[in-house]
Amino acid sequence: MPEQVFDYIDLLGPVAVAVIFAAILFLISFFCLNWCCILKHDDITDFERLGAKYNLKLGPHSLHEVRRGGWMSTRVLQQEELIHKHVHAPAHA
Repeated sequence: MPEQVFDYIDLLGPVAVAVIFAAILFLISFFCLNWCCILKHDDITDFERLGAKYNLKLGPHSLHEVRRGGWMSTRVLQQEELIHKHVHAPAHA
């Protein structure tokens, strides 16, 4: 059998396959997992945190929820409102 001779373009095949695999994995994780499998009451994803820096909505949570740090129950929100009212209440003379 004769010896095989490879050009440099032949050696780029595994690199091209790795790049295509990484791109497909990114697209699946962004579109399928981030938009379809994450619900409103789940934790904030890294895509959403990245998007909030540039004022982009990259997931199911609103930008306000992402900037606030995630979903909060109504009880926690009511407690924060009470604390905010007490802190900013006018002082009685």
